[in-house]
Amino acid sequence: MSNSPILTPAELLELRQRLDEIDTGIIDLIAERQAVVTTIAEHKLKTGLPLRHYEREREVIDRGMARAESLGLPGSVARDILETLIHHSLSNQETHKLVQSDHGQGQRALVIGGLGRMGVWMSRYLDMVGYSVDVADSAAGDTPFSRIENWQSAVNDYNVIVVAVPLRPSNDILLQLAEIKPTCLVFDIGSLKSPMREGLDAMRNNGCRVCSVHPMFGPDEVGLSGRHILFVDVGDSKAVKEARALFSHTAADCVELSLEEHDEVMAWVLGLSHLVNIAFAGALAASGEAVPLLKKISSSTFSAQLNVATQVVSENPHLYYEIQQGNDNTAEVSRQFRKVLDELVSSVVENDETVFTRYMAAAKQRLATEKSDTGIGRR
Repeated sequence: MSNSPILTPAELLELRQRLDEIDTGIIDLIAERQAVVTTIAEHKLKTGLPLRHYEREREVIDRGMARAESLGLPGSVARDILETLIHHSLSNQETHKLVQSDHGQGQRALVIGGLGRMGVWMSRYLDMVGYSVDVADSAAGDTPFSRIENWQSAVNDYNVIVVAVPLRPSNDILLQLAEIKPTCLVFDIGSLKSPMREGLDAMRNNGCRVCSVHPMFGPDEVGLSGRHILFVDVGDSKAVKEARALFSHTAADCVELSLEEHDEVMAWVLGLSHLVNIAFAGALAASGEAVPLLKKISSSTFSAQLNVATQVVSENPHLYYEIQQGNDNTAEVSRQFRKVLDELVSSVVENDETVFTRYMAAAKQRLATEKSDTGIGRR
């Protein structure tokens, strides 16, 4: 027990008032930091410098962690605070740069499926970078953009056409566009590409400027710092370059890959992660256990898993089924997952600790190596 004397009510009140002053000072310093960042952002905009400077970010974080540790604080506290501030600063710089870019000034864009969640995001994004946006969607709903009822007769009025409909009808839309042969850039934003191969091939074969894009984030994202946008070349490298230019003013990480590579990777990145979380939530729901009670007594691991699983099962179940069913690589990924799960369960039932620990050790080594090689978790 501490030998410090018990505080009087007046002393406790004084300390709390001092904490209020410190908290106010922290907020004031954050605002001052943001003002400096805004000035730097203006310089970047005028000189064409990129938003992100990874070496500088690492320098800021390393210096902050060293300072914290010299004061007896965990370095991780400084890292978390500085990473949050950097992310916020990048988001603000990005929004400012987008508004000032006028990339699409004087040009028109059509978003087919513009009332869907990602269609709404795409419409707002194009509007932010200067395009005059129209949407085409058979669904009822409000939109701040003009609606086009017969988009087939108007495709040549646009400089960009985005196909943002669900996966199943995307191929049909692309086939229709291939027949019309629009002269502008056309791309879809689907989570899988092989279900649209026929339509993408038809557009390319008919001389259309086409590629495929996959924003690796949800429709609620504002700043794209740390987010990925995938670009799939289906035979027109100029179209890929043009599509990438649409996002050149963001802090997103842009990655190019083939259609086959895209869907193979998505089988793991989306397919496996969705499958694991849906199975976790499904088993929990079928168990009859009271989730509120589990939350009260849960471990940090359970809480983190529950949060992710809750988010996954809150999404569109039809889309998530399509992501599983429409990918030719799903069967192999599922087979591998079931094999590992069965062996782990069997090792427990059969009291074979070596199998269980071997899997964990091998996974730890592999994931640690991948994290180091790719820079995951580093700025």
